[in-house]
Amino acid sequence: MGGMRALEWALAEHARVASAVVIACGAAATAEQIALYATQIAAILADPGWRGGDYHDAPHGFGPTVGMGVARAMAQVSYRTELELADRFANRVQDDGRYAAASYVSHHGDTLARRFDAGTYVSLMSAMMSQDVGRGRGGVAAALRGATVPITVAGIDSDRLYPPRLQHELARLLGTEAIMISSRRGHDGFLLETDAVAAVVRDALPRPVPAAKA
Repeated sequence: MGGMRALEWALAEHARVASAVVIACGAAATAEQIALYATQIAAILADPGWRGGDYHDAPHGFGPTVGMGVARAMAQVSYRTELELADRFANRVQDDGRYAAASYVSHHGDTLARRFDAGTYVSLMSAMMSQDVGRGRGGVAAALRGATVPITVAGIDSDRLYPPRLQHELARLLGTEAIMISSRRGHDGFLLETDAVAAVVRDALPRPVPAAKA
């Protein structure tokens, strides 16, 4: 969601933004992203612990934790790549009888369910489903061609959730070129390839003006 916000700020608050860096993002939600996010939301809402969203006064530990875990496990698959998962887990079965890949996504699901509010998760998914920088601006192409703030666009070359074609299209409409960061770790590369991402951000930041000598 950070890339979406940076892009929106650059277009809506150009008087307050000197430059923006948009990484692993597109200009509008795709059909696949919408379908994936909608399914995650459905898993949470189907959990009896959701209680129509009125679960905050429930006894401690009660809430849509099962639905949250399923939603996060589903998301975790989309954050990585098929090749990385194959290399790490293949079809290996652990000593406890569970598939290693299933244990991996289950762990991420359980961890998030214990520390993240379900209503917030639903709200964030809903917001990302509705992303469209062209809304109210005459369409995506018109909105981006009218950008007055320098926007650096970068993507992760193995990202299947926000694939490189989205960054190339975004950059083309902005009149620039997309930077591709090489990673085997998919969408999560924007978090894990710290040196490469830092270099993109560093190059995009406005250079400080040297202080005048006395």
